[in-house]
Amino acid sequence: MFDVVLIALDRTPFDQAVMVAARQLRLEEDATVVFVHVLPYAEDTAGQDAYRPLPPDHDFPHGQLEQYLRSCADQLADPPSGQGSSLETRFEIVQGNAETEIIRLANIHQADLVLLGSRGLTGVDRILAGSVSSQVVADAPCTVMVVKPPMD
Repeated sequence: MFDVVLIALDRTPFDQAVMVAARQLRLEEDATVVFVHVLPYAEDTAGQDAYRPLPPDHDFPHGQLEQYLRSCADQLADPPSGQGSSLETRFEIVQGNAETEIIRLANIHQADLVLLGSRGLTGVDRILAGSVSSQVVADAPCTVMVVKPPMD
């Protein structure tokens, strides 16, 4: 059903929930999975309000980010059901506004599905920090699956 799946990860604890959802997808053997990570521009973090923590990777080396995405791809390479062993994987590490870049990459790769996590922000926190997932749902050219954070 999904030939191209774009999985957006941000190196937070929510990535594991996104990967659990990704493993539950029934992907064809020849499906393509594009792993995406968006780095903010330096000016986006320089004057950031102390109320909003810096992204966990604002100064993370590019090579280590790719290694992280590859380790996530390895989780899909050998799922318990044995499916997906020949998945084609691609990696995109880009800089910019997260929602804009995810939507742009979904268009470029002609994604059938975008899979991303939600930080679970509500109320004022959501207004102040913005919602990447809401913007992607509104503007993506394909189906979007938002994985909510685990309930504690």
